[in-house]
Formats: sequence, C-alpha cells, structure tokens
Amino acid sequence: MISIDPVNTEFVAEIGDVDLARLTDAVFAEIEAAFNRYAVLVFRHQPLTEGEQLDFARRFGELEVSIQPFVATPGGKRRIQTGFSDISNLDENGELLKDSDNRRLINLANQLWHTDSSFKRTPGKMSMLSAQHVVPSGGETEFADMRAAWDALPAERRHGLEHLVAEHDYFHSRKKVGLDPATITPERRALRPAVPQVFVRTHPASGRKSLVLASHITRIYGMDEADGRRLVDELMAYATQPQFVYTHRWAVDDVVLWDNRCTMHRGRPHDESLRRAMRRATVSDDGPTIPENWQPDRNHVDA
Repeated sequence: MISIDPVNTEFVAEIGDVDLARLTDAVFAEIEAAFNRYAVLVFRHQPLTEGEQLDFARRFGELEVSIQPFVATPGGKRRIQTGFSDISNLDENGELLKDSDNRRLINLANQLWHTDSSFKRTPGKMSMLSAQHVVPSGGETEFADMRAAWDALPAERRHGLEHLVAEHDYFHSRKKVGLDPATITPERRALRPAVPQVFVRTHPASGRKSLVLASHITRIYGMDEADGRRLVDELMAYATQPQFVYTHRWAVDDVVLWDNRCTMHRGRPHDESLRRAMRRATVSDDGPTIPENWQPDRNHVDA
C-alpha cells in the first residue's frame, strides 16, 4: 500500500512506499485514485529508465505523438527516444544549446503559464516529468489548481463562463517569447492549426469543475477580441495567485505527474550555462473537448 502525504488538503501529494518500475495493477489503482484527487503527484528517488517511464505513462492511456516542428534538428536527431518531449538545455550530443537554437525557444515558452497540448484538438490528459540533471537554484516548476480557482470565483463571476469557447494556438505562445512570425510557413501552420477548447470543464473522475486557461489562448469565440483578451488576462492573473499555486523544487530522480485537465504550470528561469535535463511523457485525453463538427459561430457548448 502506498503512502500519501498531501501538501494541501486537495492539491498535490507526495507518494511513497512505491517502486514505479515494478507496479502491480493494485498499486497503480491507488496511484490513479490519488491522481484524480490531488491532480499533482510527487515521487522521490525514482531512477527510471526511458523505457520504464514510458511503460508507467502508458498505464494512464495513449501516449501523445509530438510533431515538434521546432524541436527536431536537421536529419531528425534526438537526444532521447521518440515518445518524450525533451525538457532540457542540451542538444542531441549532450552539449548546451546555443542561444540561436529553436529548442531554446521552446524552453522559454515553457516559462509561460500553460496547459500541455491545449493547442491540439485532443489535448493532454496527464504529463509525467522525470529529472536527470538539476540546477542548484532556479528551474522550479509551478502548478496552479484550476479547480480551486473555479471554486473560489463568486457565483456572479462564474455566470456565462461555462459556455465560452477559446481558441488555442501553439504559435501564439511562441511569438510571446520571440518567435519571428515570418518563420511560420504554411507547412508549419498546417502542422499546428489553431483549435477550439472549452473554457470550463468537468473532471470525469472527480466531478469538479475547473477553468481551462493557457498562454496559448488567442481569443474567445463570439466576443470582441479586446474584451476576450482582457477576460483571459484577468482570469490568468486570478488563477495563479499564491493560494492556488504549488512550487516544486527539483532533485535528481524526482518524478512528478500532473493532470492537464485541471491544472496549469510553468517552469521558472535558471542559469542556462548549467546543465538541466528532464524528459516528459504525455498521455492524450480521451477525446476533444469540443465536438469535431463545432463551428465558430456557435457561442454555446455543454460543459
């Protein structure tokens, strides 16, 4: 039986008495129940191989396939195997990334509040990050509880939010950290078209509602563009107040899982002259949050 040490009553728990490389179905069921309750799970001292980490992730569902239009190097070389996002400042040879490397741009965008793969029609369900090299200071990951943020909204402020639909765009967040719009060729745009996502969703296991926010949001359908932008900015600032946020300070062999259906997260800056290497496996959600036949002129969806 696993041990569960909650950081907060309903948000973030450290899980012990478990070896993630040797899980029984019964132990995984305990982990999954904790995941559905606490949204962020922390496991210490778990030196997983790449294969072991992918095997653990697959227990939650189908692994996400990442096109990574800005990550691949000429010839398609990767530092780690397919199935992971490389959350590091290292190139395929283990050398520090140059300032001009597009992969560094990805790292900078990760420092914005976001939800993994909300820019895909079927967004991310669960993400799992494991640490191989950490820096002595900085580089933390912050998580925001979007359930608690929703619960704390006054009833009159919630009114109308549940039926909104927002557009999420991969390139929108990248442009915020310096991506030259001229480099977004039609071929690259075709790889990452903008997609609609609900603004409020209900967690299928817990039944709790949460805001769906991210730095990828470009607009809210059916709203004046400026008004939509103000609403998103207001709620992003509200949902990332200290009372809703947990900060994880990394140690080597930490493994952290988070539920993209009810959290946001961001990485914090660190000294880029020091090696920092992590790998992330992401599991796709069970399906789109918006029906495939939905049209932008609709301004109502069922929550």
